Amino acid sequence: MGGPRNDTGGTAPNLRPSCPFFVYRVFLLAALAVAGCRKQDTLRTLDRVPLPGAVSEAATLTLDSLGRAWVGDSARLTALDSAGRATVRVPVELRGAPRLLWLDSGRVFLRVPGAAGVVDDATGKPGAVRRSDAPLARDPRRRWVYTATRTGSVLGLDPRSLAPRWGWPDAGSPVSALAVSPLGDRVYVALSGSDRNDVPPSIEVRDALSGRLLSTWRTSGPARRLEVAPDGTLYGLVGGDVVALRHGRAGLRPLWSRGFGGADELRVAPSGARIAVLARGKALRLLAAADGKVLQEGTQSPRDVAWDAAGRLWVLGAREIRIVR
Repeated sequence: MGGPRNDTGGTAPNLRPSCPFFVYRVFLLAALAVAGCRKQDTLRTLDRVPLPGAVSEAATLTLDSLGRAWVGDSARLTALDSAGRATVRVPVELRGAPRLLWLDSGRVFLRVPGAAGVVDDATGKPGAVRRSDAPLARDPRRRWVYTATRTGSVLGLDPRSLAPRWGWPDAGSPVSALAVSPLGDRVYVALSGSDRNDVPPSIEVRDALSGRLLSTWRTSGPARRLEVAPDGTLYGLVGGDVVALRHGRAGLRPLWSRGFGGADELRVAPSGARIAVLARGKALRLLAAADGKVLQEGTQSPRDVAWDAAGRLWVLGAREIRIVR
């Protein structure tokens, strides 16, 4: 019996690896391959703020002028200080995770899916509610809050009551995003497009005083988000692309475009030098505003992001907020 004979007449050793060892090596190599393909988190974290409790994937984050972090989740807005302590709790009767829009004279203006409303900061008593999925954009001079009807008429709402005060003619298409220039003199209106009315997806530039159409820029699909930098550069999410546009005498002209599939949100830094592009619960990219180059990436299931006045990015996670430089 014994093993096979070798040339010297002895018995050759059995070189077959044992089954458990072989399976372990295959598993190890596969794990290393997956780790090599997975994108690394390169966010340069300065600090971490613990949350009072875990938040859902739909949770929102907004920073106010006092440096408080407002976290919206589970029918409540909670203001946190830099140590993660809750300083204000505002109950919200509207359904969905609320997002703080702004604060004004002791009143909290907020947004939930399908509605916007006002709540008294001190008593929690709800005020006016506007039922609409249309986007909202606040005039930097605080004269109006811009929104739109289902047929594309831009409306000016009273900034305190959210009641409509005036409107422009219908554009024939739903409005998917709105933004206002830093000086408040131009309104950017993203049209989803309408086959019935022969209106293509586009971004209109309108005079804020009269509503006069200044120019139109055709898009490959509806723009889901619009934000304007301090220097007037317009950034948008169009399909799976982030686009940078500049308004001039000939209308909007593209500066650059970068493809990032799955992006949901766009935030421009106060300096205008960087842009945060968020795919909720998946990834975060920080881009250079000049050319769209990726500077940093986050992969730890970010819920939402917000810039503070110092140009630091606050990244909301399930149990903490990371502050990124």
